[in-house]
Amino acid sequence: MKASPAPALISALLFPGLGHLALKPRRAARGMLFLIPAAVAVLYLLQSVVQLANQLVDEINGGKLAFDPLAILERVHASGVDNPATNIASAVVLMCWVSAVVDVLWLSRRPTAPH
Repeated sequence: MKASPAPALISALLFPGLGHLALKPRRAARGMLFLIPAAVAVLYLLQSVVQLANQLVDEINGGKLAFDPLAILERVHASGVDNPATNIASAVVLMCWVSAVVDVLWLSRRPTAPH
């Protein structure tokens, strides 16, 4: 059985777990095993970035931080944004993404039961 590349491309290019919805029969529940942890991790990472960006804007507007790319870069490195929690969240997203693509490729190559 020749597998369609569409579900794997959807999971690879859009978001992990979405490619499972394109499979026939649909594997939405299985896709949620990849989608939910990845979404939680992405939301955590986005929240961290937005919080840091707000702090930087406040410091620039308050005159505590110069509007200089190198000064801002130093402040970002000193902020501690590269901590174990963000590293774990990044690893979760990466693992979910790779696992979802591999899983959807494996599922799309399996023969389906006759109806």
